[in-house]
Order: sequence, then C-alpha cells, then structure tokens
Amino acid sequence: MTEPTDFSSYSFISIGANLPSAAGSPQETIAFAFDQIAGLSDFPLLKSSLYASSPVDSPQGTPDFLNAVAGIIPNDAETPLSLLYKLQDMENAAGRTRSGIRNEARTLDLDLILFRKELCNTRELILPHPRAHERRFVLQPLIEITAGDFFLPGYDTDLNQLLIAISDEQVIRRLQYRNPLHSLVNALNKK
Repeated sequence: MTEPTDFSSYSFISIGANLPSAAGSPQETIAFAFDQIAGLSDFPLLKSSLYASSPVDSPQGTPDFLNAVAGIIPNDAETPLSLLYKLQDMENAAGRTRSGIRNEARTLDLDLILFRKELCNTRELILPHPRAHERRFVLQPLIEITAGDFFLPGYDTDLNQLLIAISDEQVIRRLQYRNPLHSLVNALNKK
C-alpha cells in the first residue's frame, strides 16, 4: 500500500481536554488520545501541534482548553458511525462524563470533523462537523497538517479562507509539543 497524495482518503478528528482524566493531565490525555487514534489508521497518523485556546460558548469559569487534530486513513470496513462510536469509547476510557451542559469543561472531547469526503446529516452525526468552520481551535491545527489548501466537503472556500472569516475573539496559541517517545529516541541516538 502506498500513502495517499491527497486528503480525500483521510478522516480528521479534533481532540480537546481541559480537566485531568484517567490518563493524567490534559496534555497527557491528548497524548493518550493520539496513541489510541493511531490504532484506527491504516497509515501513520497525521498529528498537529498542541494548541491552547480560550473556551468558546462555555459556562463562566471554564478553564482554557488544550486542542489538537489527528488525521487518519480508516480501514475500508470503517463507517462514519463505527468510527464515532470508537471515539466515544475512548472518551469514556478517559473518564468523560456528560452532564448535558454545552461546551463544559471535560476530560476528553473527540469530535469527528470529517470522514473522507462524505457528507452526513443524521440525528447521530453531521459531517463535516457543523461548527468546524467556525472554530479556530479546529481550523488552525487542521491547516497545520493539511497546508490549508484543503476544502471541507460542501464548502467552496479553503481552510485558510475559512479561518480568516472567523470574527470571534477566541485566543489560540500554538504550544511546544514534545512527544516523550520522540525525545527518548533522540536521546538514544546521541549515545
């Protein structure tokens, strides 16, 4: 199998956390999520940097979120719903509870942003994610791993233009993300 040269085979998942989880701190939780998501891909995982972002439409006092985006190539038998259910299982494994309060603080949030180039609008799932085009914390890391000249299905504007069009005051900043395994490999190679 050769790696695809465009993004039409990819599915993208937004990762967010702002509370400690069963996996550890929010940063450790995102590392846990990357590891788990990698097992769902037929090719190496596309992985954005880690971003800190201010909460959007969240209850008063909600702490800042850590966010990232992962890109996978699901196996041929995977469907959007089967992938969604696997992501929800990962959230549960990290101790996610759902109170029904929109955009509340959480241990782990995994949103399926898109599944290949499929459009979907059911009670359980809307693809692409209905608010992805409005969220800096989704678009900025997605641009990082796709170079931005990528179109969400159903949109006639590329990711860079969608990001420019966001008018909210959300603060987002890229953090230095160090994969502990990468650091270990570098240390061993220096010996």
